[in-house]
Amino acid sequence: MKAIFGRLLCGLLGGGMMTATLHTPQAAALSEDELLNKFADVPVFVVADSSGGYVTSVVDLPNDGMGNVALLRVFFNEPDVVNFVEQVRQEEPQFNQGGSVGVIDLASVHLLAQEERETPLKLVFIPATDDLEAARALNSDFGGNNSSSLVPLFALQDADGNYVSLSVNGGSEESEESIFSMFFSKQDADNVLSSIQSSNPEVAQVNIGVVSLADLSSNLLSSDNEAFERIRFLPDSEVINHIQGLELE
Repeated sequence: MKAIFGRLLCGLLGGGMMTATLHTPQAAALSEDELLNKFADVPVFVVADSSGGYVTSVVDLPNDGMGNVALLRVFFNEPDVVNFVEQVRQEEPQFNQGGSVGVIDLASVHLLAQEERETPLKLVFIPATDDLEAARALNSDFGGNNSSSLVPLFALQDADGNYVSLSVNGGSEESEESIFSMFFSKQDADNVLSSIQSSNPEVAQVNIGVVSLADLSSNLLSSDNEAFERIRFLPDSEVINHIQGLELE
């Protein structure tokens, strides 16, 4: 499992060559399956019980018209889910018999939520606190009143707010790829921006903007912008480094 995570991110933060490109390349439009393929590279953390099933809580949310739903909390870093498990164990001592941290990819949890079941599954995304604060620092209106449940993505933008593509290659023209990077970590976005500006002074006007995962996903599925096919979701490098050390099959 761990082999699918972070393949591109390692190139951006490691030895890959990077240049910023201030034009919009042409590419194919996205389908839902293509979006899920991109999500498959994003690891998330959930709470699992002793049998390996996902731990949910059944509630009747107000004003959603759905009746009872099973909430599956989806975390984007391990410390947050560990803290959640410890809090639940203190409030419900019987939970000590189970409740471990599980790793799954973002595509899989979306597919789980689409399955038909007696009690519908509803995903609750828990963004990393520091990245949520960084998103609000960039845009005080980020997420409006619901920003606590929205996952921020950080992207390189030009002075007009257009996404800036990165040309990444492994040392040969044949392996070069032009991408629009969507970082789950503000620190990773800062590091990449510093790297390209140090070697490409002409892109000094490039900065970092923020968009929510929900809004961008909706745009990818509804917009005719062909450049969206080149968007890549890049997980937090610290999460990737942690997963590399786990014994995952």
